[in-house]
Amino acid sequence: MNIDFTFAPWGMAFAALMLVVGNGVWMNHLARKNAWMGWLLWVISAAAILVAGAAIEQKLGDGAGIWDALSKVNIENHWIVVTLYALISIPGAASVLFRQPVVWTRLAALATAIIVLIPLGRQLQDPTDSRLMLSLGITAIACALIWLWSKLLDCEPEYARKTVPLEEMSQ
Repeated sequence: MNIDFTFAPWGMAFAALMLVVGNGVWMNHLARKNAWMGWLLWVISAAAILVAGAAIEQKLGDGAGIWDALSKVNIENHWIVVTLYALISIPGAASVLFRQPVVWTRLAALATAIIVLIPLGRQLQDPTDSRLMLSLGITAIACALIWLWSKLLDCEPEYARKTVPLEEMSQ
């Protein structure tokens, strides 16, 4: 099998984009206040990721058009992209849905970026280039964007008290 590795940086950048956007749609004040808003933003962003993937494919491929890239491809490829997008969005979604503080949400998203993106160039198994420096650069950019997104848009969760403290019960 002859594999062309010239477009590998595009794939690595697209994976980083999926990680930043997938966690970013959850790491904001709208999703923190209403979980349904987080789900709505995630579904809209999943559709946008599919269109962005088709645009990249159109740019790197034969230039047939985005609609052709979206409609002519095997539906299984769309399912794979959305599934990977869902998996890569888990740290932000879980932290928000389980009402974790901003620090833990940021840590979960940044740790995922480091764990997934640093070895990405090596996993391509290009015999001529491990692409370690490219992986480190993409990881640094993705981590900076996640941190900036979290710093600018995220807020602490509102805790709903489920029990009454003992002092209030005795009164």
